Amino acid sequence: MTVTIHQPDRSNLIDKWPVLLPSLVWVFALVATFLAAGLRGVNLMSLLPFVVAGAVPGILGVVLSRFMNREWAQIILMLSWAGLAVMACVTLGFMPSAVLFIAVPTIASLFQREKVLEGIIIATLIGAITWFAGRLGIMPDPPFAGNVLGNFANLAVWGGLLAFILATLFGTASRRSEASMDTGRTYWRDGVVGGLFEYDCEDRLIGTNEQGAAQFGGVAPSYLLNFLPNEHPDRPAFNASVDACRRTHHAQSLRISHGASGVDANYDLRITPLTSKGWLIHAHDRTDDEGQLEVLRQQGATFEQDSTDKTLFFAGVSHELRTPLNAIIGFSDMMRSRLFGPLPGKYAEYADLIHESGQHMLDLIGDVLDLSRVEAGRYELNYDTFDAADVIRSSIKMIRPAADAAEVVVDVNLDLDQALLIQADRRAVRQILLNLLSNAVKFSDKGGRVDVDAQAIDGDLELTVSDTGVGMSAEELARIGDPYAQGEAGKLSDERGTGLGLSLVQSLTDLHSGKMNVRSTKGNGTRVKIVLPLQVD
Repeated sequence: MTVTIHQPDRSNLIDKWPVLLPSLVWVFALVATFLAAGLRGVNLMSLLPFVVAGAVPGILGVVLSRFMNREWAQIILMLSWAGLAVMACVTLGFMPSAVLFIAVPTIASLFQREKVLEGIIIATLIGAITWFAGRLGIMPDPPFAGNVLGNFANLAVWGGLLAFILATLFGTASRRSEASMDTGRTYWRDGVVGGLFEYDCEDRLIGTNEQGAAQFGGVAPSYLLNFLPNEHPDRPAFNASVDACRRTHHAQSLRISHGASGVDANYDLRITPLTSKGWLIHAHDRTDDEGQLEVLRQQGATFEQDSTDKTLFFAGVSHELRTPLNAIIGFSDMMRSRLFGPLPGKYAEYADLIHESGQHMLDLIGDVLDLSRVEAGRYELNYDTFDAADVIRSSIKMIRPAADAAEVVVDVNLDLDQALLIQADRRAVRQILLNLLSNAVKFSDKGGRVDVDAQAIDGDLELTVSDTGVGMSAEELARIGDPYAQGEAGKLSDERGTGLGLSLVQSLTDLHSGKMNVRSTKGNGTRVKIVLPLQVD
């Protein structure tokens, strides 16, 4: 169904009930003839029955005008006009009264086109039967043919019929004009998803589609500026969009909400200025989309809270584990140093294993704790100005025993004439170096080599750690930065880790507004380049 409103407002009785106007014109024509006959001295009482009988089709048209979309009402009205024509032929003579049969197809023109043919058939059949009945002498001679009363009756027939035909033609032309306008302006709207509203150059509603009418409870806003009530919170934004359309002649989009349909809904509104100076508004219901987005927002908030809770849990557990581990390492160190006397050979070996395992676990827990703090946003950098070369040398000294045990050569390349002064967190920078050096040594074969280069270039510290180890594949490189992700080499290594090394390096580098770049190929080693700004912005 298409809901259309045309401007200027033509929602009058002629458009709603097209039979009403011709019927009233016919009745008025008969009344005017009746009064004119009285002025001429004709006996009105003798004329009155014929006037009343002649007015029956007009009165029926007035009474049944609101039911003219029903088949039975149309048949009754056409038969009443045919009956009037027969009565006129009987009382006034077949000629010229037979002209009244024209009223049957004339009134049918106000219905469907098929009814015109039906009216012609009804008029032809009844007219033919009446003519043959007169020719065969079945009907009596017309009692008023040729006298004064008959002359006034013929005058009423001709004058009233002429006025009736003109009124009917006016109604028919009006309906066809409306139908033509509906076809050109309305039917195409029904193929559009969402509400569609067309306004003319004076901001008056031309038409809408079924969905548009439903968005406003069946009655679309008759004027553009009545699209939203004055007190509506989205009214200022709507007015601003309309004003922008007027100025720029470009379409404007906005999101509005209203409950004119009886249910609160959200709409994506697009206001498009037309070349005819009119407006086209498309309102697409986004209520379901908003509901889905709200569900996703709630799920996201839940996931974020779960992630935060997990991070805080790891941080708390890791912190609590450090205390007993430090005690284990301390006691095992005392046993190794034989503070309370010598130990049997096997126990001394066990003490060394306890100390090494405890120290390794403490390092792993440190990584977990640091990364948990970063993810929770609780890792605070303590900026200090220091020489990065000192941190590099001390880090290499710390990793040297592990490198010697693995028979891996660690070489450092520093410009002794250049001071590498940097503003950064000394502990974080040391953590970055130790993780890179530890990985490089761990994944290098015996006889391998690890090179450390550092230099200041264009306000940045460029620190590079290269090794000749097993390297990484493209898939493993893509997972760098994911916590707890390990490459195949890490899974096969004797020194199993958490997979947090490079992830922690990435996080600490990002905290310093730096960059990390990793290049590696399977079997040809790995090169990690860290770029940190020398000065804090």
